Amino acid sequence: MPQLFLRNIETVRKVIGQFNDEQLIIDTSYQRRKVWLLPDKVRLIETILLDLVMPEVFFWPAETDPETGNSITHIVDGQQRITSIIEFINNEFSLTEKHLLDENIKKRCGNKIFSELDDEDKIRLWDYKVSIVVIDRTFDKNSIKQLFFRLNLTNYSLNAQEKLNSKDSAFGDASEALSKLDFWKGSRVFSSADARRMQDVRYCCSIYILANEGIVDQTGDKKINDYYTDYADVFDNDKTLYTKIESAMDIITDLRDKVTQSFVSKKAQMYTLFCLAFKMIDNGIPLSSKLTERFKVFVKAYNCFRNEYDISFPNDRLRKTNEEIKKYKLASSEGINKLANRIIRLETLWKICIDDTDDIIEQMKDLEFLYKKQAETNKVASDSFDNEDLTDINDSE
Repeated sequence: MPQLFLRNIETVRKVIGQFNDEQLIIDTSYQRRKVWLLPDKVRLIETILLDLVMPEVFFWPAETDPETGNSITHIVDGQQRITSIIEFINNEFSLTEKHLLDENIKKRCGNKIFSELDDEDKIRLWDYKVSIVVIDRTFDKNSIKQLFFRLNLTNYSLNAQEKLNSKDSAFGDASEALSKLDFWKGSRVFSSADARRMQDVRYCCSIYILANEGIVDQTGDKKINDYYTDYADVFDNDKTLYTKIESAMDIITDLRDKVTQSFVSKKAQMYTLFCLAFKMIDNGIPLSSKLTERFKVFVKAYNCFRNEYDISFPNDRLRKTNEEIKKYKLASSEGINKLANRIIRLETLWKICIDDTDDIIEQMKDLEFLYKKQAETNKVASDSFDNEDLTDINDSE
């Protein structure tokens, strides 16, 4: 049986040279996105400058030119380490002193970029020996993906979505493509941390599932895992779901302005807006100025609502509308991925924006006024309480 794994040692100089010559590449189809933050990068370079051991990396010579013998080698595991070294040598970050642990390195290299290091430290970095596991070229792409998955199977720094990304799936590819649309930048749903850890892709998986079969319970990983498996080969080939999602995005974009932006940017609320938009599309209901106004006054009232308010409402209609907002708030605060809570949010928003009587706009404005008035009353009471406390303290002294 041939030896499928060989261990080798190469200097940073040679590894970087191969990367710059495009003989060594990162294949993002099965690896996670870059997730290391500055402290991680700084401490890796510190490890190298101290000549301490860096974990081994896995390379796979995937393609070989039969005429020249030159290979294109994939970094199967070790993307974070190799790219961090390259970025430092390219002066893309400095060795921020507060992230360094060794006192000598702090004094010698603190806050310096690569070009500012002493020649001795530069040479130490170039000559550092990287431990490499070379995978036999007879491995195919699928075997490499399985290998990467197993390498990280017990590594808790990989989340569920990153592990799923190591598997071939048409559904996964469609969800990742959806996550790259400009719509998400405007809506500001995802943080940079979400993008690094592929939570944007995971969220887009949920939107595709919603478009395909309606609201489902997603309190665990099973639903998305099943889709990755069931639609591994073919998913939405005719772009029916993609087109529906794009139409929903157009509706949500028209609902988004400076008043509603903070509401729209919440993940649970964005999901509910997709539910609303899909139902509008299915029922042939166009976005109107009246619907837009209803949504806007709801958001303004909702943003002012607090569970702790104890308000005596002047009529039963206002009291019932307040209860609807309270119910929506609860369904947005606890178990947001539960089927029941997702349905509550959609039904409430649908009633307010579409089914309710025309006086709902004035009702929402009245509630907003009452909420603001209650907030001011609570603030005055709180300030008064604080002053009384200070008086009591001063008297006791």
